[in-house]
Amino acid sequence: MHEGACDSPLNPIIRSARTEDLDALLNLELICFKEETFHRKQLKYLLLKAKSIVLVTEIEDNIVGSMIILLREHILNARIYSLNVHPDYRRIGIGSSLMDSAVDILKVNGYENITLEVGINNKIAQDLYRSKDFIFDKTLLNYYKNGEDALHLIRKL
Repeated sequence: MHEGACDSPLNPIIRSARTEDLDALLNLELICFKEETFHRKQLKYLLLKAKSIVLVTEIEDNIVGSMIILLREHILNARIYSLNVHPDYRRIGIGSSLMDSAVDILKVNGYENITLEVGINNKIAQDLYRSKDFIFDKTLLNYYKNGEDALHLIRKL
């Protein structure tokens, strides 16, 4: 899909996830999130059965980033459901490149908007999304299981 798309000498490759990536996706999920993690069954459903796009970033045959985008029938709005970057590979452009790939794919397929939710205290992620032209839509009170609020952001394509 995109080779070497990040600001990194590591030559990352962004591609569509495959069935054999399930274990690596689950492992990445557990490393990146302490709460609100997907279980194997949920990830398998999102990867194989849901109307979704699952992208991964691979460096030297290791999955170091992932994005899950949910799509709906007959609605031209997509939702970024999850964005993960392994802590050892953050701040080198992997999240940004995954976002760019998602935007490219969604534009080509005629989508009009992308939405996402981000924790109200996750300033690093908020900065990334703002740099990708997402704008504030509304605050979602008590959105996460731990009671934290979230910001709902939207980007027109």
